[in-house]
Amino acid sequence: DLPIHNMPTHQNDKGHEQPQHQLKRHLDWTAKQGRILTDNGNALSYYSEENGFAFAEEELPHYHLERGNSHTVFRGWAREKFDEVDTFIPASINHLMEYVKVKRLHGSPIVGAWNRPLFTGKWEHSTDSDEVVYNIQTGTLFVDLRIPRSKPIVLWENLGKGLGGSTNWQDSRQILESMTDEDLRLYSRQHVFGGFSVLTKESSTNESHLMKKLPICTRHHCIDWNYVPNRPRPRPNKWYIEEKPEEEGHCNEWKEWSYSCDENGQCYYWENWDRVEGDEKGEGLRLALRKRVPEKEATNNSLDGILVVVGDHFNYILSRQLTGRETSYPQVNNLVEMVDNAIENGDRHTAVSYLTLDGGHGTISSGWKIDTALQPWRHNMNVFDCVGSVDSKSNGLKVKIAADGPSFFEWEVLIGQTVWDIYESSFKDANVLEALMNGNGSSSRL
Repeated sequence: DLPIHNMPTHQNDKGHEQPQHQLKRHLDWTAKQGRILTDNGNALSYYSEENGFAFAEEELPHYHLERGNSHTVFRGWAREKFDEVDTFIPASINHLMEYVKVKRLHGSPIVGAWNRPLFTGKWEHSTDSDEVVYNIQTGTLFVDLRIPRSKPIVLWENLGKGLGGSTNWQDSRQILESMTDEDLRLYSRQHVFGGFSVLTKESSTNESHLMKKLPICTRHHCIDWNYVPNRPRPRPNKWYIEEKPEEEGHCNEWKEWSYSCDENGQCYYWENWDRVEGDEKGEGLRLALRKRVPEKEATNNSLDGILVVVGDHFNYILSRQLTGRETSYPQVNNLVEMVDNAIENGDRHTAVSYLTLDGGHGTISSGWKIDTALQPWRHNMNVFDCVGSVDSKSNGLKVKIAADGPSFFEWEVLIGQTVWDIYESSFKDANVLEALMNGNGSSSRL
């Protein structure tokens, strides 16, 4: 597939806008994704003890985000994984009343870079003809990027020109502020989220459920485009993994099946995932970094971020920059509703603030350049210039690694003026990793 910025937009080759119904289709993109994912809003009712699909509060995707402890918890999970220690995990029975020991899976069949050919539920579906998806999953952290092909990239791709090579967050805010109200609404229809994936095997309380023996993935989000404060997702991001049998022993295609079932006893949505060429089948280069946030009050330079790399592919995500002057809209449930309400009320400041979250994809072989991003003015930029606010004109190293011990958990990664922790690494030598991240090494030297 071509990078998204080379895909058709809502302008034709003569520069004329496409029919209004195509813009309406783009504005419906997020809502349609939600309808498929929730069975038109019925999904929460399926997660009940009576149906055999109760859940623990700790399984909710924004549980640790809202409590401000995701750094401590995720870091602990990563250490447990590589120390090969089984742990007590809240089971999906009796909510918070009981805990049972479940098998924590340390290996994962879904490590890799993935495209989504099909997403379907009930009577609607979406395909990779409708959106570009890069889902990069390490054994710990993940970043999942989804951008509709109807997004009018050409309107905004060149807005970053003339900034003199500066790449700091204020520039992106300035660009967003230059957009029209309609632009901001169109721009809001896309998605990226990142966090930590926990794989388990456990018995469903519904003994008739045929998928109870499949691995289960529960994703915990720490940065999420759709999330707005005090309106967390009310059900887990939890699903079964069904691998397609492969003669060579690698998982190159798999299906994601909803954990709970509808009134007919069927999974109410499923997604088909295909491995993207160049990810070394998840068995080569692997790297998971998270931006270190000081315990004291964070500044805009220390906001949260994740960078994950598998094979030649990387994804990144950076949290939004709020000023503290945003208006609260208690009735909204997600980012799109927040932006639409803010624009309707003439509150551009709030709309822009919530749209400052950034995320994208690129490859090492291109020189760590971004090829697909929420902020299209990031295209062709070096990812370290983006995530670390590095001066793109500087001739010095973009990345430095201080290794205080043999374990990568003891290494400190400095990108520009930002500090990052390693959650997972296939590299045993910090010098080799530093050389690769500065464009002076080979990904085959693990």
